[in-house]
Amino acid sequence: MKLDQLGTIIKKARKAQHITQLELQDLSGVSASVIYKLESGRRDVSMGSLIAVADSLGVQLVAKSPLGEEVYLNG
Repeated sequence: MKLDQLGTIIKKARKAQHITQLELQDLSGVSASVIYKLESGRRDVSMGSLIAVADSLGVQLVAKSPLGEEVYLNG
């Protein structure tokens, strides 16, 4: 999955919960400008910020190896 696809998922989850970027800033501790970057598919967002935003929205992040192993990055 590309970062822009992940940004789209984050944006859809936020909107489905009727949360503004400013409200998500308060929930996640991540600035609204970083949330905007994430939702826009920008690559200059830290993994910590991504995890904090995903946690706040209930979005599960999973990394998969080529061997099928899974690592849950949050939640």
